[in-house]
Amino acid sequence: MAFKGFHLFGVIPLAAYGLLLGVSSFADDPATQNVVENSPKLDAPAPGSEGDTLTKEDARMALLIYKLLDKDGKFKNANLERGEKLFYQNCRPCHGEDGRRMNLGGTLANPIYMGERARNDLPTFWYQMNFGDDVRGMEAYYDEFTVDEMVDIAAHAQTFE
Repeated sequence: MAFKGFHLFGVIPLAAYGLLLGVSSFADDPATQNVVENSPKLDAPAPGSEGDTLTKEDARMALLIYKLLDKDGKFKNANLERGEKLFYQNCRPCHGEDGRRMNLGGTLANPIYMGERARNDLPTFWYQMNFGDDVRGMEAYYDEFTVDEMVDIAAHAQTFE
């Protein structure tokens, strides 16, 4: 399973790399400032320095793997009520009431809808929520929602059939 040159088997090494760097690229992102401030202090390069090579994409994926999910791959501390409200306000026009308006990569005979993608291919789902998908016309919402709001929306999407 891959998206935009990123392979699932690259998630763990990438996330480990992010931890080694202290998730330093989050320093200028107010939505993740608390994560940075409460992260373990490692010998990480200063944010923006020559040694700080972690992209915001890499940092968001590391955050997903190490900070936002429990051991079962479910979002910790998600507010499903708020996620439902945000979904209906922002996502429903394109994705439909139940997340089944668009086939997100399956075949006509075996479509993949939002709920299945959010449960079974969360790294791809999370990436597309954050950074969009030019092929499908999905807008990037990295700057539109806080991390907590994205967690709530994604956790709500996991409840869809």
